[in-house]
Amino acid sequence: MRMTVATALGDVAVRCAGPAGAPALLLLHANPGDGRDYDAVLPALADHHRTYVVDWPGYGDSTVSDPELVTPEGLVEVAGRVLGALEGDGAVTVVGNSVGGYVACRLAEGPYAERVAGLVLVDPAGFSASNTLTRWFCREVMGRPAVARRLVVPLARAYLGALRTPSARATFRRVRRLPGERDRLAVHCALWRGFAEPGFGPADPAAIDVPVLLMWGRRDPVVPAFLDGRRARRALPRHTVSVLLPTAHEPYNERPDLFLRHTLAFLKDPRTFTPTRS
Repeated sequence: MRMTVATALGDVAVRCAGPAGAPALLLLHANPGDGRDYDAVLPALADHHRTYVVDWPGYGDSTVSDPELVTPEGLVEVAGRVLGALEGDGAVTVVGNSVGGYVACRLAEGPYAERVAGLVLVDPAGFSASNTLTRWFCREVMGRPAVARRLVVPLARAYLGALRTPSARATFRRVRRLPGERDRLAVHCALWRGFAEPGFGPADPAAIDVPVLLMWGRRDPVVPAFLDGRRARRALPRHTVSVLLPTAHEPYNERPDLFLRHTLAFLKDPRTFTPTRS
């Protein structure tokens, strides 16, 4: 089943799978990408959960009103509108990767907090050090289409790991088309520039008052586990459970078996969840 949610940034496509009335999940993808990036794990998640998969504006089946106006904070508002459309599902557990993880944190600490039942944060953005070098990289390298179109494909090859799974290879094929797609490339660059804006990052992650599973790939070249992962563990609430996986930036693509092992156990009972060895 598909639905469309009208937002200020465009008409957002949302796929739905799983039994009606089951606990709800909201899946938020990385930049660039779309909801199909979760295809390897969607069937297992939807076995026991009403699962909603979002395409960010300009990606997948979603439209975009103006690619230059898409920002990380704008995606928070988009996700909030989607939560509003899912009002009949009660509180929702949000699974977010990269910028999707940033959005998940912001949902749980802001005006939408009462709609969030829990978080699964997968290599989330928002915990990097903000300095002259990182701001320059976000604005002048990945934020400029003329430069980014040459770097986005090799960067994707690095953050998707060894491309061993069909889902990772499918994601990589979609990224390879991005340099020739003007609007999609513009969205990608606009989001990177947004990462350099003052104040980017969760406002008060330690105050998040829901169960949190933090998953990080130890070989992530974009937000390294030994830097950003450590900052996230220090910043998030004490009840956060952390798992380090032998993957790069998208564990659900590279090692869907490990992602599901931890995620399904956490969703079954966050209070008793204990990570097993990967």
